[in-house]
Amino acid sequence: MPPSKTSEAMDNGISHQNRQRIHEKMVEFRERQTLETVEHILEFNKTPIQLKAELDRYVIGQERGKKVIATAIAFHYRRLGQALKDTMGANEGDIDVALRKMRTPKANILIFGPTGSGKTYTCETVSGLVGVPFVVEDLTKFSEVGYVGQNASDILVDLFISAGGNSHVAQTGIVYLDEMDKIAAEPGVYRDVSGRGVQKGLLKMVEGVENIVEIGKDRMALSTKHVLFIAGGVYDKVQGIVQKRMEEQGHQGEWRDYLLTEDLVAFGMERQLMGRFPVRVVYDHLTTRDLKEIMTRSEDSPLRAYANDLKAWGIDLTFTDEALTEVARRAGQEGIGARGLTSILHRVLLETMYQLPGTHTGAFEVNASYVKAKLT
Repeated sequence: MPPSKTSEAMDNGISHQNRQRIHEKMVEFRERQTLETVEHILEFNKTPIQLKAELDRYVIGQERGKKVIATAIAFHYRRLGQALKDTMGANEGDIDVALRKMRTPKANILIFGPTGSGKTYTCETVSGLVGVPFVVEDLTKFSEVGYVGQNASDILVDLFISAGGNSHVAQTGIVYLDEMDKIAAEPGVYRDVSGRGVQKGLLKMVEGVENIVEIGKDRMALSTKHVLFIAGGVYDKVQGIVQKRMEEQGHQGEWRDYLLTEDLVAFGMERQLMGRFPVRVVYDHLTTRDLKEIMTRSEDSPLRAYANDLKAWGIDLTFTDEALTEVARRAGQEGIGARGLTSILHRVLLETMYQLPGTHTGAFEVNASYVKAKLT
């Protein structure tokens, strides 16, 4: 029996008129949400010094690196906010039109440094300070289109999700490309699905073009013109490549001051892709002192997290200075930088966390002898 006019006018108990009103309200809410989300970008006015000062609360060491990154990001979002404000003003406040019409230069960042030196953490922290979507992409999982593995367009899907499904907000985010050095092409290999193909797949995205993103059955355009890309990697052989060239050319000094695109090409990176990362930063190995200060000064200190956990049981955990030094020294021996602190602290505190809750309240001090005993 065909549906009646009444049933056509009603869908799950909602009339066409009410459905239209709901749709209009949802559109209105979404537009308001978008403006509220990008408002902090429109009004962004933190100076590089202010941004670095905020970074210092979380990221210990890497003074030069933090200065370069804070400067690059402060200028990027100040420039983006001003251009967005001006273009929206000229287009009746339409953010979609503004994002399409805006033309702003951007300086993507390439970070070199050992595992656990704070590359990813710095970028994640600064994105939170600016208030923009942030995603980390492990490039070792990617392959050239047509081969098993993810391809470059999946990065945009992750960015879209990080932005809460708002394409406008996604276009102002930061993408961290982790393990960039692992997609270096093998010398003499023309078709390298783990290297050259992935690099070429990234090129246009990093450059900033309209990309088509497939979300289920839906297809939508998502521009990366305003997305800031930061790539990080160990690049363990780059220092040797630079130093060899310095010797041949008679240069002396810090190798990082002489790093050129041609050195990265010699490492196996595509020249065009490296040209899209004009800001380059070298992170150092964290020293015992750095690791110790991470535990005592960083607002994300793993030791502070353990202390807060025990505080909930009425236990006041403290470490002597010698104990902190021993933990930092042993974490350094792990060879994974700041990541080693959590592992070492867990081994030191496991029995404490198991035995003391419910049996002890008040102060509990850990000294160097205790640390050594637990790590034997």
